[in-house]
Amino acid sequence: MTTPTAPLTGRTVVVPGGTGNVGEGIVRAFLTAGATVVVPSRSRQRLDTLTRLIGPDLSAHLQGVDDPYGTFDEARALAERIATEHGRVDHVVASVGGWWMGKALWDTGESDWQKYFIDTTTAHTALARAFVPRLAPDGSYTVIAGFSGRKPYPSAGIVSMHGAALLMMREVLSAELRGRRRVNDLVLGPVVNRSRPGGDPDWLTADQVGEAAVALSRTPGVTDEHIVLNTVADLKRELGRMTT
Repeated sequence: MTTPTAPLTGRTVVVPGGTGNVGEGIVRAFLTAGATVVVPSRSRQRLDTLTRLIGPDLSAHLQGVDDPYGTFDEARALAERIATEHGRVDHVVASVGGWWMGKALWDTGESDWQKYFIDTTTAHTALARAFVPRLAPDGSYTVIAGFSGRKPYPSAGIVSMHGAALLMMREVLSAELRGRRRVNDLVLGPVVNRSRPGGDPDWLTADQVGEAAVALSRTPGVTDEHIVLNTVADLKRELGRMTT
Protein backbone atom coordinates (compact mmCIF):
# COMPACT_ATOMS: atom_id res chain seq x y z
CA MET A 1 0.00 0.00 0.00
CA THR A 2 1.01 3.57 -0.55
CA THR A 3 1.34 6.05 2.27
CA PRO A 4 0.13 9.67 2.22
CA THR A 5 3.61 10.90 1.25
CA ALA A 6 4.86 8.00 -0.88
CA PRO A 7 5.86 8.77 -4.48
CA LEU A 8 3.62 7.29 -7.13
CA THR A 9 6.50 6.17 -9.34
CA GLY A 10 5.51 3.05 -11.27
CA ARG A 11 1.80 3.64 -10.72
CA THR A 12 -0.63 4.04 -13.62
CA VAL A 13 -3.33 6.66 -13.21
CA VAL A 14 -6.14 7.13 -15.73
CA VAL A 15 -7.81 10.56 -15.91
CA PRO A 16 -10.84 10.62 -18.22
CA GLY A 17 -11.63 14.28 -18.75
CA GLY A 18 -7.99 15.15 -18.21
CA THR A 19 -7.97 17.58 -21.14
CA GLY A 20 -10.58 19.75 -19.41
CA ASN A 21 -10.05 22.81 -17.26
CA VAL A 22 -10.12 20.94 -13.94
CA GLY A 23 -8.68 17.76 -15.41
CA GLU A 24 -5.49 19.59 -16.38
CA GLY A 25 -4.75 20.27 -12.71
CA ILE A 26 -5.41 16.66 -11.79
CA VAL A 27 -3.09 15.40 -14.52
CA ARG A 28 -0.32 17.81 -13.51
CA ALA A 29 -0.54 16.81 -9.85
CA PHE A 30 -0.24 13.07 -10.54
CA LEU A 31 2.67 13.61 -12.94
CA THR A 32 4.41 15.75 -10.31
CA ALA A 33 3.90 12.90 -7.83
CA GLY A 34 5.75 10.53 -10.18
CA ALA A 35 2.88 8.58 -11.73
CA THR A 36 2.38 7.60 -15.33
CA VAL A 37 -0.84 9.34 -16.37
CA VAL A 38 -3.06 8.12 -19.19
CA VAL A 39 -5.57 10.60 -20.58
CA PRO A 40 -8.16 9.31 -23.05
CA SER A 41 -9.90 11.73 -25.38
CA ARG A 42 -11.70 11.72 -28.70
CA SER A 43 -9.74 14.82 -29.72
CA ARG A 44 -6.07 14.61 -30.65
CA GLN A 45 -6.02 18.41 -30.73
CA ARG A 46 -7.09 18.60 -27.08
CA LEU A 47 -4.49 16.01 -26.12
CA ASP A 48 -1.80 18.02 -27.90
CA THR A 49 -2.95 21.16 -26.08
CA LEU A 50 -2.77 19.35 -22.74
CA THR A 51 0.77 18.17 -23.48
CA ARG A 52 1.81 21.72 -24.28
CA LEU A 53 0.20 23.06 -21.09
CA ILE A 54 1.84 20.40 -18.94
CA GLY A 55 5.25 21.18 -20.40
CA PRO A 56 8.27 19.07 -21.35
CA ASP A 57 9.51 18.49 -17.80
CA LEU A 58 6.44 16.44 -16.85
CA SER A 59 4.95 15.25 -20.12
CA ALA A 60 7.45 12.41 -20.55
CA HIS A 61 5.15 10.29 -18.38
CA LEU A 62 1.94 11.58 -19.94
CA GLN A 63 0.23 9.30 -22.45
CA GLY A 64 -2.61 10.68 -24.50
CA VAL A 65 -4.92 8.05 -25.95
CA ASP A 66 -7.25 9.20 -28.69
CA ASP A 67 -9.95 6.64 -27.90
CA PRO A 68 -13.59 7.40 -27.01
CA TYR A 69 -15.32 6.11 -23.86
CA GLY A 70 -18.88 7.33 -24.22
CA THR A 71 -20.48 3.89 -24.54
CA PHE A 72 -20.14 0.68 -22.56
CA ASP A 73 -18.27 -1.03 -25.39
CA GLU A 74 -15.91 1.92 -25.93
CA ALA A 75 -15.06 2.18 -22.24
CA ARG A 76 -14.48 -1.56 -21.95
CA ALA A 77 -12.13 -1.55 -24.95
CA LEU A 78 -10.26 1.43 -23.48
CA ALA A 79 -9.84 -0.21 -20.08
CA GLU A 80 -8.63 -3.45 -21.66
CA ARG A 81 -6.10 -1.57 -23.79
CA ILE A 82 -4.66 0.40 -20.88
CA ALA A 83 -4.52 -2.62 -18.56
CA THR A 84 -2.75 -4.64 -21.27
CA GLU A 85 -0.25 -1.93 -22.22
CA HIS A 86 0.64 -0.90 -18.67
CA GLY A 87 0.12 -4.17 -16.84
CA ARG A 88 -2.01 -2.51 -14.17
CA VAL A 89 -4.45 0.29 -13.44
CA ASP A 90 -3.81 1.78 -10.02
CA HIS A 91 -6.05 4.81 -9.81
CA VAL A 92 -8.80 6.37 -11.90
CA VAL A 93 -9.98 9.94 -11.45
CA ALA A 94 -13.06 10.57 -13.61
CA SER A 95 -13.42 14.29 -14.35
CA VAL A 96 -15.95 14.05 -17.17
CA GLY A 97 -18.44 16.83 -17.83
CA GLY A 98 -18.58 20.51 -17.07
CA TRP A 99 -20.75 23.44 -16.17
CA TRP A 100 -23.89 24.39 -18.09
CA MET A 101 -26.51 27.07 -17.62
CA GLY A 102 -29.44 27.38 -19.96
CA LYS A 103 -33.14 27.61 -19.22
CA ALA A 104 -35.60 26.41 -16.63
CA LEU A 105 -36.28 22.67 -16.83
CA TRP A 106 -39.65 23.21 -18.51
CA ASP A 107 -37.92 25.19 -21.27
CA THR A 108 -34.93 22.88 -21.69
CA GLY A 109 -34.49 21.35 -25.13
CA GLU A 110 -33.89 17.70 -25.88
CA SER A 111 -30.46 18.30 -27.43
CA ASP A 112 -29.13 19.92 -24.23
CA TRP A 113 -30.70 17.15 -22.14
CA GLN A 114 -28.98 14.53 -24.29
CA LYS A 115 -25.58 16.27 -24.22
CA TYR A 116 -25.36 17.36 -20.59
CA PHE A 117 -27.27 14.58 -18.85
CA ILE A 118 -27.60 11.44 -20.94
CA ASP A 119 -24.18 11.50 -22.64
CA THR A 120 -22.14 12.53 -19.59
CA THR A 121 -23.99 10.24 -17.15
CA THR A 122 -23.62 7.32 -19.55
CA ALA A 123 -19.89 8.01 -19.93
CA HIS A 124 -19.38 8.01 -16.15
CA THR A 125 -21.32 4.76 -15.78
CA ALA A 126 -19.43 3.15 -18.66
CA LEU A 127 -16.07 4.16 -17.18
CA ALA A 128 -16.92 2.87 -13.71
CA ARG A 129 -18.14 -0.52 -14.95
CA ALA A 130 -15.06 -0.88 -17.19
CA PHE A 131 -12.32 0.22 -14.80
CA VAL A 132 -13.44 -0.70 -11.27
CA PRO A 133 -13.11 -4.47 -11.88
CA ARG A 134 -9.63 -3.88 -13.34
CA LEU A 135 -8.21 -1.79 -10.50
CA ALA A 136 -5.15 -3.04 -8.65
CA PRO A 137 -6.04 -4.49 -5.20
CA ASP A 138 -4.83 -1.30 -3.50
CA GLY A 139 -6.19 0.97 -6.23
CA SER A 140 -8.88 3.62 -6.06
CA TYR A 141 -11.62 5.18 -8.14
CA THR A 142 -12.50 8.84 -7.61
CA VAL A 143 -15.46 10.64 -9.13
CA ILE A 144 -15.21 14.41 -9.62
CA ALA A 145 -18.59 16.06 -9.06
CA GLY A 146 -19.82 19.62 -8.61
CA PHE A 147 -21.60 21.43 -5.81
CA SER A 148 -24.81 21.63 -7.86
CA GLY A 149 -25.30 17.88 -7.36
CA ARG A 150 -26.06 18.58 -3.70
CA LYS A 151 -27.85 21.90 -4.08
CA PRO A 152 -30.30 22.88 -6.83
CA TYR A 153 -29.05 25.70 -9.00
CA PRO A 154 -31.61 27.67 -11.04
CA SER A 155 -31.22 27.38 -14.82
CA ALA A 156 -28.61 24.63 -14.34
CA GLY A 157 -31.04 21.83 -13.61
CA ILE A 158 -29.45 19.38 -16.03
CA VAL A 159 -26.07 19.72 -14.33
CA SER A 160 -27.65 19.44 -10.87
CA MET A 161 -29.46 16.24 -11.86
CA HIS A 162 -26.34 14.81 -13.47
CA GLY A 163 -24.27 15.61 -10.37
CA ALA A 164 -26.82 13.97 -8.09
CA ALA A 165 -26.72 10.86 -10.28
CA LEU A 166 -22.93 10.71 -10.00
CA LEU A 167 -23.02 10.93 -6.22
CA MET A 168 -25.55 8.11 -6.03
CA MET A 169 -23.51 6.06 -8.51
CA ARG A 170 -20.55 6.31 -6.15
CA GLU A 171 -22.69 5.26 -3.19
CA VAL A 172 -23.97 2.27 -5.13
CA LEU A 173 -20.41 1.27 -6.03
CA SER A 174 -19.46 1.48 -2.36
CA ALA A 175 -22.44 -0.65 -1.32
CA GLU A 176 -21.63 -3.28 -3.92
CA LEU A 177 -17.85 -3.37 -3.44
CA ARG A 178 -18.04 -3.59 0.36
CA GLY A 179 -14.47 -2.43 0.82
CA ARG A 180 -12.88 -4.58 -1.90
CA ARG A 181 -11.81 -1.41 -3.72
CA ARG A 182 -11.68 2.20 -2.61
CA VAL A 183 -14.20 4.55 -4.20
CA ASN A 184 -14.78 8.18 -3.25
CA ASP A 185 -16.04 11.41 -4.73
CA LEU A 186 -14.71 14.94 -4.58
CA VAL A 187 -17.55 17.47 -4.56
CA LEU A 188 -16.15 20.76 -5.82
CA GLY A 189 -17.25 24.34 -5.47
CA PRO A 190 -16.29 26.89 -8.15
CA VAL A 191 -12.75 26.29 -9.44
CA VAL A 192 -10.26 28.81 -10.79
CA ASN A 193 -8.84 27.44 -14.04
CA ARG A 194 -7.46 28.49 -17.40
CA SER A 195 -10.92 29.38 -18.72
CA ARG A 196 -11.86 31.23 -15.53
CA PRO A 197 -8.60 32.70 -14.22
CA GLY A 198 -10.31 35.01 -11.75
CA GLY A 199 -12.59 34.38 -8.82
CA ASP A 200 -13.02 34.52 -5.09
CA PRO A 201 -9.76 34.07 -3.14
CA ASP A 202 -11.42 31.19 -1.26
CA TRP A 203 -12.03 29.19 -4.45
CA LEU A 204 -9.78 26.25 -5.23
CA THR A 205 -7.57 26.22 -8.29
CA ALA A 206 -7.46 23.28 -10.69
CA ASP A 207 -4.00 22.41 -9.35
CA GLN A 208 -5.37 22.32 -5.80
CA VAL A 209 -8.08 19.91 -6.93
CA GLY A 210 -5.25 17.79 -8.29
CA GLU A 211 -3.46 18.00 -4.95
CA ALA A 212 -6.58 16.66 -3.24
CA ALA A 213 -6.95 13.82 -5.76
CA VAL A 214 -3.32 12.74 -5.28
CA ALA A 215 -3.62 12.82 -1.48
CA LEU A 216 -6.80 10.77 -1.70
CA SER A 217 -5.12 8.14 -3.87
CA ARG A 218 -2.29 7.88 -1.33
CA THR A 219 -4.51 7.44 1.72
CA PRO A 220 -5.77 3.86 2.08
CA GLY A 221 -7.94 4.70 5.08
CA VAL A 222 -10.23 7.05 3.17
CA THR A 223 -12.96 5.19 1.32
CA ASP A 224 -16.66 5.44 0.52
CA GLU A 225 -16.76 9.16 1.26
CA HIS A 226 -18.25 12.36 -0.11
CA ILE A 227 -15.36 14.81 0.29
CA VAL A 228 -16.67 18.35 -0.06
CA LEU A 229 -14.18 20.98 -1.24
CA ASN A 230 -15.99 24.27 -1.52
CA THR A 231 -13.10 26.44 -0.32
CA VAL A 232 -9.37 26.47 0.30
CA ALA A 233 -10.14 26.00 4.01
CA ASP A 234 -11.95 22.75 3.16
CA LEU A 235 -8.91 21.59 1.22
CA LYS A 236 -6.53 22.34 4.09
CA ARG A 237 -8.77 20.46 6.50
CA GLU A 238 -8.99 17.38 4.27
CA LEU A 239 -5.27 17.34 3.47
CA GLY A 240 -4.54 17.53 7.18
CA ARG A 241 -6.81 14.56 7.80
CA MET A 242 -5.19 12.52 5.02
CA THR A 243 -1.61 13.21 6.04
CA THR A 244 -1.86 12.63 9.79
